[in-house]
Amino acid sequence: MRPLLLALCLLLPLSLTPLPLAAQMVEESLGRDPGPLDFIQGDSYEQWILQSLAGDALVGLGPDGRVVPRLASSWKAQKDGAIHFTLRPDARYPDGASVSAEDVVWTVRELLRHPQASATKRAILEGAEVGVDQGRPWIRSRKPAGRLLMELARVPIAQRGHPERGSGPFAFRKEPGAWVFTRRDHFLKPRIDGIRFRLLADPGAVMTALQKGWLHIGAPATRRQAEVPPTHRLLTQPMHAQLVVWSRTGVGPLQLLERWRRDAFPPQLLGQNARPSRGLWPETLGFETQAIDAGAALPKGPGSWTLHYVAGDESIEKLLLALRERARKDGFHLQLIPLEQGLLAERLHKGDFQLACAVVVFDPHPWAVLEYLEPKGPMNFSGWQHPRLAELSARLQQGGEFDWRNLQSLWARNPAALPLLDFRSVIWVDRNLQVVPSPMGLYLHTPGAAGWRWSRE
Repeated sequence: MRPLLLALCLLLPLSLTPLPLAAQMVEESLGRDPGPLDFIQGDSYEQWILQSLAGDALVGLGPDGRVVPRLASSWKAQKDGAIHFTLRPDARYPDGASVSAEDVVWTVRELLRHPQASATKRAILEGAEVGVDQGRPWIRSRKPAGRLLMELARVPIAQRGHPERGSGPFAFRKEPGAWVFTRRDHFLKPRIDGIRFRLLADPGAVMTALQKGWLHIGAPATRRQAEVPPTHRLLTQPMHAQLVVWSRTGVGPLQLLERWRRDAFPPQLLGQNARPSRGLWPETLGFETQAIDAGAALPKGPGSWTLHYVAGDESIEKLLLALRERARKDGFHLQLIPLEQGLLAERLHKGDFQLACAVVVFDPHPWAVLEYLEPKGPMNFSGWQHPRLAELSARLQQGGEFDWRNLQSLWARNPAALPLLDFRSVIWVDRNLQVVPSPMGLYLHTPGAAGWRWSRE
């Protein structure tokens, strides 16, 4: 889960004026402060973008969702369940040091040891062992090798003793009001000079910056998506992303939300970005639509629930207000409580909520939904468990197979979470900037931003 605030006032237009043709920096924006770059503790969506630019994982995921080489030029699964990796000899950190097997071991062990380590990465590595054999790192896990490889794409390797330092295609430096990434001599051979992110929490400020050419990439307001300025083009891409609600008060609220999601959101609020979810797990991952099968009558009003969500996203807040109005028609009151992202994450992990809502970006494989179900899964905030989970999980191979349907039916009888909306990405991109679309977005796949180029080159 990546399940996804200070506004930067545009009072200094000279600092955001369009760059001359000779410059190759891409101007972008962040909706929230991602905090310091940290490959061990960083776990927000904005932090994942920073890590994707400044770091390398052992493997990557291509735009089609398949595993591709990254830090490791090759790998081999052993009979004992371990995967042995051969590291690239040309992979280096900004200080010139080569990426070593010891860096891999340190990163994995630190993620398992550190009390504030990324919950997402810790769940990927839960129960894993790591070591070195003849100079090559290996990782052993209870998970099938195919699943582990895909998930390792989300674990960038930090330099031993330096959680802020990665070997990625761009070097990072923090400037006042900006996060700057500049091209490195890297095996992905990035073709842009770099990317500069400004903090723009206000969607209106993002629109102004896009229309004036101060940003090369940005998400337009839903109601203005068709008004593409002549300097940009509209790019849409499907996403494995949903707006999800978790319940600690049982399946009753989710049954009502399942009904309300059908007609709660006016089309003008959704635009091209979203549509109401139809099932329990993402259809984009190959799952058939399935409704909650609780075998109990729907709760009847009047009733009241508290719903926590991440503050600062105006579009999400408007959607939740529409959901609250729909609930009111059936005699229920949803008390909406915005929280800073870190505070919401803390409540989720402590189970201190009735209902909680966040945007989830899934990895492009069906095993991603197991994060809802597994005992220490990063999205299992309710302590959901079932005695048949281990049995069914051991037999899972691909999405849509018989055991996957059985597992989804098991979840449908007593789910702890329900998607409300399926998202897709709608962005404006400078007409001179060639990017690589992907269901994971523009940054989180390989080569990501390293594969971008200016058409005027």
